[in-house]
Amino acid sequence: MERVRGYLIEVAIVAAIGAVLAALGPFGSFGMGDYGTRLAYWLPGAFLGYAAFRLNYVLVVAAADKLRFPKIGGVIAAVLLGALPASLLILWWNGARFADIYARGQWLQLYLQVAIIGALVVLLFILIERAAMGGRGSGTAAGDEPTPPYTPFLERLPPDIAADLIALEMEDHYVRAHAPGRSTLILMRMRDAEAELAPADGMRVHRSWWVARDAVEAVQRDGRRLRLRLRGGIEAPVARDRERKLREAGWRVSP
Repeated sequence: MERVRGYLIEVAIVAAIGAVLAALGPFGSFGMGDYGTRLAYWLPGAFLGYAAFRLNYVLVVAAADKLRFPKIGGVIAAVLLGALPASLLILWWNGARFADIYARGQWLQLYLQVAIIGALVVLLFILIERAAMGGRGSGTAAGDEPTPPYTPFLERLPPDIAADLIALEMEDHYVRAHAPGRSTLILMRMRDAEAELAPADGMRVHRSWWVARDAVEAVQRDGRRLRLRLRGGIEAPVARDRERKLREAGWRVSP
């Protein structure tokens, strides 16, 4: 529901952008006629550009995240790549042919104009996403129940696992997210997953394990080795250098 609300906000803002462009009449469009004529041109044009940049932004930024590139690199790539299909869509909307634009040497000018507008649109996406994240942060209002802290990692998981996450286990370049009786693999580093889980009540108990505090049912010790038995029958080892930190955090780790 939150994501749908975000898209509806984007659509409303893109419509407002189209209305403003119709009023200003940039790129020689002011001479097209009255405001209604310009609005009939700019409103569909704004949504064509939005469709091209929005889809490209989602795909490119997701790919950059999977490949562990910095997000700013994914954003820049999304703008530069998104300007290509957006330019072609605008040419189609104008009834022009790329061959004509290329022959007149205007293709680069068109591409740069579209890229600049696209950069502003992508900035809009980022601001809306950050506003949505902030709205899901912790806090209370008079008469309201406390809002659970926003935990980015949970959005990577299927809903049934996100609702009952008990542990993470590192497997090569993947992290396996455990819930009682089920699990899923996520391509990311354990330290990045741990950072995204920072608001949750859990700790890194081993180089390869993160455990939710309320998932611990029992503590077992075999010689000098300590293990946590979790809901669902999973057992997580505890590194010797983590025992003291767990005790300091209030975990009961004495068998």
